Amino acid sequence: MMFEIAMLIIGLSVAVLVFFLIQTLKKVQTSLDAASRTLTEVQGVVQTVKGDVSEIVTSARRIADQAEGKLTAIDPLVETVRETGEVLHEVASVAHNFSSLWTERLNRRAQMSAVKQQAKLAAEEAAAANTRISMDAGHDGLRPAHTISVEGSRALHADVKPSPSWLDYVETGVKVARAITGTR
Repeated sequence: MMFEIAMLIIGLSVAVLVFFLIQTLKKVQTSLDAASRTLTEVQGVVQTVKGDVSEIVTSARRIADQAEGKLTAIDPLVETVRETGEVLHEVASVAHNFSSLWTERLNRRAQMSAVKQQAKLAAEEAAAANTRISMDAGHDGLRPAHTISVEGSRALHADVKPSPSWLDYVETGVKVARAITGTR
């Protein structure tokens, strides 16, 4: 009898075990069905997104091509602006050089005018002194007649040569032309 009771206990244990195993397998089956449905939905979404991404990539390529075309069209304008900047820089440089030359020329003219004025005053003073000395020499027989030469003041300013005014304009024009062309 013991054998029969042992068999009965084993049989009942196997039945309980099978019952719980069936319950667990049903839950696993339900989970697998849900996972399968989710996987199917994900595949559908991936296909939709794949199509959208393909459209976005195509649009991005088209926009990039359009932007490249517009940039290519703008290149001559940018080049023109660059060249205009260079020309303006050159014009400013020439204007600066011209104003420097013109200022230098005006300063030289002012100095020459001052030197001429001083020479004229010195010549007038020398002529007045020469006249006084000559008059004094005639009245006083003890003193020899002195003459003051104006040649000294002429020799002092011999390097200053007056030039015709039209030569000044020609000289200024040549300097401006050289400054514009960049030659010295």
